[in-house]
Amino acid sequence: MSRNTSRPSLPLRIWGFFTSIRLTVALLLILAVVATLGTLIPQGEPVARYLASFGPRLGTAIVRAGLHRIYDGPWLLLPVALLSLNLLACVIRGLPEALRRVARPFSLEAALQLPPRARFSLPARAEPQATVLPVLRQELGRVRRHADGEQVVYWWESGRFRPLGPYLIHLSLFLILIGGLVGKFFGVEGRLAILTGETATEFSLAKGEGTAPLGFALRLDRFTVEYYEGSGTPSEFRSDLTFFRNGAEVARAACRVNHPVTFGGLTFYQSSYGSQLVGPVRLKVCRGSECHTVEVGQRRGQSLPDGQGQFMLVRADANLQGLGPAVQVAYKAGSGGGPPHLFWIPAQHPELVGRPQTPFYQAGPHIFTVEELPLKFYSVFQVRRDPGVWWVYGGFLLCLPGFLLAFLRPAQRLAVVLVRKPAGGWEGRLLGASPRAREAFQERLERLLARLQKGART
Repeated sequence: MSRNTSRPSLPLRIWGFFTSIRLTVALLLILAVVATLGTLIPQGEPVARYLASFGPRLGTAIVRAGLHRIYDGPWLLLPVALLSLNLLACVIRGLPEALRRVARPFSLEAALQLPPRARFSLPARAEPQATVLPVLRQELGRVRRHADGEQVVYWWESGRFRPLGPYLIHLSLFLILIGGLVGKFFGVEGRLAILTGETATEFSLAKGEGTAPLGFALRLDRFTVEYYEGSGTPSEFRSDLTFFRNGAEVARAACRVNHPVTFGGLTFYQSSYGSQLVGPVRLKVCRGSECHTVEVGQRRGQSLPDGQGQFMLVRADANLQGLGPAVQVAYKAGSGGGPPHLFWIPAQHPELVGRPQTPFYQAGPHIFTVEELPLKFYSVFQVRRDPGVWWVYGGFLLCLPGFLLAFLRPAQRLAVVLVRKPAGGWEGRLLGASPRAREAFQERLERLLARLQKGART
């Protein structure tokens, strides 16, 4: 007797590899490890950062292995691609059989082949149509019926489409992964910072890859910030935008946090904001009754008009502690050494100038106030084009019915067979099967049997 030791062909071995549950488990473990490494190792930092944090040897190894850019390299993309193929292969292998099972009707012959679960009797005076059928309809809903004189059969099925559930879930995960890969390789992501009143026609690509054209013109008409009462913490910031094509206005929209705007295939997400000086600041400097007006640019130190000290405009803030625009000044009186004195000058609240024990206290003989502060808000947007987003949406839409069928609609089949006894009355058999949720199915059988027996006694 000879033993067949021939190995499967190469295509069959490849097919078996991609449909293996072992491959699924291995890929999920790899992705878990990769995600952990991506969390522990800072991503996208300069090489010097890794050398300083991990040492020359380990830092060099991290950079050479590409672990500093895990989410952009084969460490993540290769397992995701293999998992996508694994899911698709499982769907191709199992979905046709699931469709055949769903298309196969639950016939009378199949109902009579169900395993027996219990027996009961009906007295001679009881009629199945009046005794059994109301109980079945109340417990199960719609049931089918067949009668041939000496035998009456009622049968019922639930969860007929359950075999499709796991494959819908597989297909939904496949679409989500494919959507992520499509967005990764064919999408565009960048940043756009624009001053109020300015018009932009391009944006900066992520990771310093240069710039890309918008394909239209975008103008920031107005930027507004709302603050929580009693504090300088912003509660909402909003950008009013106008879009132009060939010099003509074609659309307007308001972009807020969690309310992105889409135009021309690009989506704009409100990311952050700031303020910027668009000209020199005009300050009034007084010493006693003698006052002078000076214009100063940011980070440019200069002498006071009377020559009795130096000062420099350090920075400007559009809303300092909820008090409106203000500038910070570094000031040093006289010609002696020592560090300069830092203080803020609120443009709209001159009564705070020089107040002790506050950031507005001005130590020295000179008093500064703001006469003109040319400050404009700028808005920062994340710009994204993601052609894979519809794949992801489709995956999520498939996921919902998949979970419903797989976990919330267990397959159950029941049949009640009544056979007329020679001496009168009916002999009843309760048949049924449920491959899953067996405890719930057993409870339903016991409840149904109790109601049938109660109906028989009455």
